[in-house]
Amino acid sequence: MAGRAKLTFVESKLFLRDPTAVFFVIALPVMLLAIFDIITGSSDDDAATKESMAAFVPAMAMSMCITMLALNVLPTTLATYREKQILRRMAASPVHPSNLLFAQLLINMVTAVIAAILVLAVGQTVFDTRLPDSAPAFILAFFLGTWALFSVGLCVAAMAPGSKAATAIGLSLLFPSLFFGGALVPKEDLPETVGTIGDYTPLGAALEALRNAWDGDMPSVTQLLVLVITALVASTVAAKFFRWE
Repeated sequence: MAGRAKLTFVESKLFLRDPTAVFFVIALPVMLLAIFDIITGSSDDDAATKESMAAFVPAMAMSMCITMLALNVLPTTLATYREKQILRRMAASPVHPSNLLFAQLLINMVTAVIAAILVLAVGQTVFDTRLPDSAPAFILAFFLGTWALFSVGLCVAAMAPGSKAATAIGLSLLFPSLFFGGALVPKEDLPETVGTIGDYTPLGAALEALRNAWDGDMPSVTQLLVLVITALVASTVAAKFFRWE
């Protein structure tokens, strides 16, 4: 346990030394809040549209942060460790490489939680963004969305032969996910076919579940099934195919 805690501490320091990762996962959601606050504040949209955007913007900022962590930061880091033979060398030490996997998952999950807290705190105090109307629905949507997206990221880390491949695969999943999942444009403004496809993607289900929480509604059955099935299948595939060397 002591070795795992020490390794997690060291990995946390290494994570914070990467300004790119810290910027994207911590600063970007808050920047998105500021940008959309300026846009919606100066627009001539009716009250219903502004009310819809009030739920969309914070949910989108959180979802985008989790997706970037899951599909870019996490798999690239783990693939880099495998590429540099760090996992192989750790296998010969008292600290099993599975501790490194645990440390990376914990660091990325804690980062996602910190970013979500910042979105809620900064949004309410600076941009007058309202909090979710249903806290249980928000916690459930955030937990399941993070679990599903991080499981997909672990699949990428398991399959990619190196860091460049992990980055390429992650980005090839990231941008279509943002589009179909309704993170770039709200689902109601997308073509119906695109929106329907997005309902069955982990990002689309997570984002809409978070929007439901802002409106005081629990995630729908479809959203729950998409997130749980994605998490279970992706976790199983990642565990089966993950290579330490």
